Amino acid sequence: MTQGMALAKGARITGGVLSLLFFLWTAYWLAVDLGAFGVAGLWDTWTGTRPPGTNEVTNPVQLGFCLLQLTAAGAAFAGRRSAGGLLAVATTATFATAAQALVSVGSHTGDDRWFRNAETGTATFDGVFLSSLALFLLTLVAAVVLLAGMRSWPRRTPSTPPARPTGPAGAIGGLVLGAMALGYAIWQIYMLVQGGGSAVPMLYLGKGALSTLLSLSTGWYAVVFLLLTAIAGLNSLLRGSAARGLSFGLALALLPNAVLSLIGLLSTGSLFRLGDVLPGAVLISHSQLLLDLLGSAALCALMARGEPFAPAWYPPSPAAAFAAPAYVPGPVAAPPAGWQPPGPPPGPQPGPPAGAPPYPPANPQPPYGGYGPPQY
Repeated sequence: MTQGMALAKGARITGGVLSLLFFLWTAYWLAVDLGAFGVAGLWDTWTGTRPPGTNEVTNPVQLGFCLLQLTAAGAAFAGRRSAGGLLAVATTATFATAAQALVSVGSHTGDDRWFRNAETGTATFDGVFLSSLALFLLTLVAAVVLLAGMRSWPRRTPSTPPARPTGPAGAIGGLVLGAMALGYAIWQIYMLVQGGGSAVPMLYLGKGALSTLLSLSTGWYAVVFLLLTAIAGLNSLLRGSAARGLSFGLALALLPNAVLSLIGLLSTGSLFRLGDVLPGAVLISHSQLLLDLLGSAALCALMARGEPFAPAWYPPSPAAAFAAPAYVPGPVAAPPAGWQPPGPPPGPQPGPPAGAPPYPPANPQPPYGGYGPPQY
């Protein structure tokens, strides 16, 4: 029987609870920005028509992560077979956010500035750092739970088999994810070649280039999604049980940022302009944007329908494995001619004459060890 992997029920529920906590954390900071800057202010910031405000926390990337975390929690509680992949992407994205915030917010000072427009000593600034520390620890717990909760299928208990992509969907989805991963790799190589070693702190740590308190540096963002798209693409080509969940998770994480970025580029008319500074990087970034947008939509369509690894499996009864084979009698042959059954020959038998009293009964013998009169 075909072997697959599925998340155990306890690990799935625990991962769902942790993903719900991730969602509440992200939603809280979205609500903080909404209260501070309003819907119009956030829209202008997210579409690039104005720079972010002082100590603005979130950006379109966090909006995608928020949708991802909520969907992963819902899939886990509903027992969906795609929950494992969704929880993996949600945990990875949340870990990347928390790790970046600990480094950048924790290092930002008045003299050593990591953000373009941030003020230290405020409730928002300190709250982001302290809550990111707790969130970072929760992501480590979630990672351990998900890794330890993976179980092979079939199991000893009856269960529904894990689902995998269909043959054409797995191949096409793997190629789409592979193209996305290749774009992230090409962008990093180009930036490292152009900027050299001096660009590494700004590229991968975001020093001096971050716009909001939960911004991911461009290099760190590219590394995280390079790994996720590469793993998801390989899993899709192999038609693994996690391919559908990983693909859905990546689509949810990338689609909101891609849509809002495209709206911003169209509104400013800069989608087809390369500029004078690093035109190659602009070309690669715009190509990656379109690839993320169209690829995410394609992944949702391709992975919407899956197929089980095998029919539903129920383990055999343990008693049946040790039962002896039943005896089936064969045909009975007819007796030969002249054969008589064993026993006394026919005719009169010895015994008392007719009418005589029967023999007196013998004294009954007590059972061995029983109570009775002595016998002489």
